[in-house]
Amino acid sequence: MAGRRLTEEHIDVIVELGELGKSDQFIANVLKARFGLTISPSAISWHRLRHCAEPDTRVAIREVPVEPIVQRRGDHVVRRFTQAEDRLLVRMVMEGLSDTAIARELGRKANSIRGRLMTLARHETRRDRAEIAS
Repeated sequence: MAGRRLTEEHIDVIVELGELGKSDQFIANVLKARFGLTISPSAISWHRLRHCAEPDTRVAIREVPVEPIVQRRGDHVVRRFTQAEDRLLVRMVMEGLSDTAIARELGRKANSIRGRLMTLARHETRRDRAEIAS
């Protein structure tokens, strides 16, 4: 997808199929067949996260660790966010700091901060849905 931006129509397909519970690979295949657009499943996942496109299921939210946890994903190391970092992250957003400034403060990459903020928003949406359902 280098050099090409997704159109609103592409995003609509990602959101619609994501909310139906289709896999990222399935969505990538649909975009390829329908528009001739080659996009990786991980890029699809990012856009679904960005647009809070997930099926209306009762998926449990993974417990946020209290202590730092370091994991390997493929050939790189990932540091999971802790509860304290999440609180600090939300406070800094409320203070109006940019993703880049927050990343510098937390010793992380700006893209990681954006992703975590989207994940926190998705968790909030899930909690709201659960409250409405009960």
